Amino acid sequence: MIIIDRFDPRNDKPAIKEIFEDFIEKKSYFFSHWKKFEEELNRRALDLQYRNSMVIAKEEGKILGFGTYTIFRDYLGNDRVLIHQVLTKKEDSFKRGIEEKIMREIQLYVKRTLKIDNVYYICPDSDSALRSLFLKLGINKSKFSWYEHEI
Repeated sequence: MIIIDRFDPRNDKPAIKEIFEDFIEKKSYFFSHWKKFEEELNRRALDLQYRNSMVIAKEEGKILGFGTYTIFRDYLGNDRVLIHQVLTKKEDSFKRGIEEKIMREIQLYVKRTLKIDNVYYICPDSDSALRSLFLKLGINKSKFSWYEHEI
């Protein structure tokens, strides 16, 4: 049975590193290096607002997934929350519901703890599996578009 728990920086980091490296290679839309990600994990572990938001999925002691969010304030003073793509190994996550369980837990945390009712996600049109999960969770495409330009 898959259980959802909070990330423990002392014990869970080696398993998260393994998941991260597989995820970057096979599933991520963005590229990163473990060192940068580890620095971010360490920074978030020291911040109470983020420490409790780092969620893992476990089965029989094995970590199968990791999820978190980022909160930011827009130029109008509104707090916004971006729930990030859940990190999983491709072979561990197929039709297991890991991403769904982690997203539901993060949504619940954001609603109850941060008192924010509206969250955002990033998903390219080419990721049909994540779009299907969004449909299942009732997540609709936003009227806002994220454009990108390298300068």
